[in-house]
Amino acid sequence: MTQKDRVFQILDLIRAKQKVNVSELSEKFQVTGETIRRDLERLEREGYVARTYGGAVLIQQPPGHVNYTERAIQNVEAKNRMGELTAAILPASGAIGCDASTTVLAVIPYIKDNAGITLLTNSIRIPNDYMYDKIRIISTGGNLRSRTQSLQGEVTTRAMEGYFLDVCVLSCRSLDLTNGIYEGDEEEAYFKNVMVEHSRRVILIADHTKFNKTSLIRTLSYDKVDVLVTDQKPSDEWIDRMKEYDVRILYPGIDFT
Repeated sequence: MTQKDRVFQILDLIRAKQKVNVSELSEKFQVTGETIRRDLERLEREGYVARTYGGAVLIQQPPGHVNYTERAIQNVEAKNRMGELTAAILPASGAIGCDASTTVLAVIPYIKDNAGITLLTNSIRIPNDYMYDKIRIISTGGNLRSRTQSLQGEVTTRAMEGYFLDVCVLSCRSLDLTNGIYEGDEEEAYFKNVMVEHSRRVILIADHTKFNKTSLIRTLSYDKVDVLVTDQKPSDEWIDRMKEYDVRILYPGIDFT
């Protein structure tokens, strides 16, 4: 069993039982107590659990699992700036894929009157909020996840596999300088991977709070990304790293004409 699979199963157990014990987990998964402690440390870093003496307890509402309504009112100005920057580099016509995040939602007001764009998305908010605008919207369908106001599952992924996009626009949970792009949800991560594989260009939007962090699932490497849009100038270390992967960086104040 890989560490990722074991961590997922441990998280499921914690969600079911509210707390876990190192010795019990060690016996269940046939690994050392030190291995289990490292797994719990990882879950603690991601905000899922709080470690206790001999085990860990569930954090009822981890930071990465704030519901959609709460996330929609966080960093609104930064999201709007990034949304405007992103819209400025989108094609005037063609097929665009969007994830269901509140970050990507901020792009739509800037392109909603463009009848030449067809938007494919697993968001339920985008079709609901922009159904009367000129932009053409295709919904993937799938199982409704109310917390993220998104459609997920096999139907969603299969729908995405039937299209090919000129560009896709996606957000992420976090960015690590060395290891790449992370998500906190397995189904969302898989959908984004499929969307990327079916797109000519990939635009990643991430504000400065997501840099230099990891989350539960490593989703993409930077060689899959064409443009990184953020809300402030990254450090020189990040700029140099993106140059290595030929990733163009956009942020407010930069001349990108």
